[in-house]
Amino acid sequence: MCGDRALRGGSSSTTEAEAEFRTDCVSGPPGRPPRRQAGVMNPETLREHTLEGDDDLRDVLELLLQQANQRQLWLLFIDGRGRIGEPLMPMADYPEDPLEAVTTEDLGEVTHAHLLSQRIGMLRELTGNAAVVLVWERVGGEVVEDDVRVWARAMKRQAALLGIPLRAQFLLHDHGVRRLHADDVV
Repeated sequence: MCGDRALRGGSSSTTEAEAEFRTDCVSGPPGRPPRRQAGVMNPETLREHTLEGDDDLRDVLELLLQQANQRQLWLLFIDGRGRIGEPLMPMADYPEDPLEAVTTEDLGEVTHAHLLSQRIGMLRELTGNAAVVLVWERVGGEVVEDDVRVWARAMKRQAALLGIPLRAQFLLHDHGVRRLHADDVV
């Protein structure tokens, strides 16, 4: 029954053995009804789930990352079967300004966004993954603020210029995960 156990739900007295996450009833953001899915997903089995849409991907991100606790960028990959790939990488201390110039031996002078996108593209190719997902973590609410907006816009642009398949970008905030849409990064 919907409500028996929702993703990230349950009481604080739930034991680890009981803490299996049911995704046949996944709680959504306040004011929206739960989403229905088939099957059971927990940290041990989530790599077996094909991520067919943005809701599936958001559910996995909520299971993995839960809520924000610092400013950082999470880099995730989607494999050729549409599942979470390896590695899952947090990156703290990324620069404040994605458009600031930086010089490297191999690329010359480029922006931070170009450099990061190029390195992400290399890593995707080396690991054999099909696509990239970026999650911008920051303490605060679900409203997209300028710091996230500027980085998300710059990374979207660089991914397109470099031919990097960027599946989606998300904001990890105090209360969960929110997909960034085109109008969020304008």
